[in-house]
Amino acid sequence: MGTTPARPASAPEPGNGTDADTGATSAIKPRLVRLSGSGADLEEGVVERGLERAGGSGEAADGPTRHVVVVHTGRSADLSWSADGRPRRERFHRGQALVNPAGWASRPRWEQDAELMLVALEPAWLEKLAIEGDRPGPLELAPLYHLTDPFLGMLVERLVAEYEGPGPADPLYAQSMLQALAAHLIRTAATGGPGLPEREGGLTPKRLNRVVDHMNGYLDGRLSLTELAAVAGVSPSHFTRAFRASTGQSPHQYLVRLRLERARRVLLTTDTPIAAVAQLCGFADQSHLTRTMRVHTGLTPAGLRAGRER
Repeated sequence: MGTTPARPASAPEPGNGTDADTGATSAIKPRLVRLSGSGADLEEGVVERGLERAGGSGEAADGPTRHVVVVHTGRSADLSWSADGRPRRERFHRGQALVNPAGWASRPRWEQDAELMLVALEPAWLEKLAIEGDRPGPLELAPLYHLTDPFLGMLVERLVAEYEGPGPADPLYAQSMLQALAAHLIRTAATGGPGLPEREGGLTPKRLNRVVDHMNGYLDGRLSLTELAAVAGVSPSHFTRAFRASTGQSPHQYLVRLRLERARRVLLTTDTPIAAVAQLCGFADQSHLTRTMRVHTGLTPAGLRAGRER
C-alpha cells in the first residue's frame, strides 16, 4: 500500500496552517496526539495523522460518533479490541487498516505506541452519498479489523499528505479524495445486516485478508495459484474467479501491484542498491523491476530515487 514513511514521533512536522497544530489533541480520538490534520477545513469529515500511546483507548462507551478509518503507518504494533463481546488481538504492520463504524464500541487498545493516519466521516453525509448512488438504505457499515486494502490506504495517505504540504491544502482536491474514499468505503464495508456479505462469486473479507497477508509475507519468493487457493480455503479452479470478483484484478496483477509498492517504499526510504531492491521485492533482476515500474508508473527506479533526492 502506498503509505508514506513514518516520521519519528519525537520530532513531528507541523501541518500547513490549519487549526491542527502539532501535538494538539485529536478531534477524532481523545487519546491521540495530533501531528497534522485538516482541523475544521472539511465539512464532511476530519483527516489527521496522530500518535496513539500504548495502553488505552478513551473511546466512548457507545463508540465514536463518526465512521473512522485508521491506517497504521509506523512500526508494527499489536492491537487488542472486542468484537461481539469476544476479545481479539492482531499484529498490525504498516499499511494495514481498520474501519470502526459510528456507534461501534470495540475498545481498541494499542500495546505499543502506534503512528496512525485517520479519517472520520459524518454518517449522514455517507448515507446521502449511498442514496445518490442508488443503494437502498439505511446504510450500515460492518466493522472491519486487520484489513489489507492498498487502495483504501492510498486514499487515506493522499488526504493526509494534502494537509502536510508546505502550502494551504487545495479544498477541491481534498474534497474529491474524501468523496472517493467514501465511495470505496460504501462499496467495501456497507451491509444491510450485522455481517458483511460475501460479494457474489467473491471471497469473504476474512479469506481475502488472509490471502493478501500471505502475499505480503512472501513478496520476495515464488507464489503459486495452488498455494494461494489453499490459504483462501477454496479450490484452485474457483480461486482466480473469486479473487477477481473481490478485487477487480487477477492474483498476478494484484501481486505485481504489491511488489511495486514495496519497491517504491524501499527506493524512497533507503539507499539499498536497485538490484537488491529488485530481489527483495520478488523481481527477477534489476531490468525486470525497471521494465515493470516504467509500464505501471511511467518512472524507473533510478528516476524515482532521483526525484527523492531533488
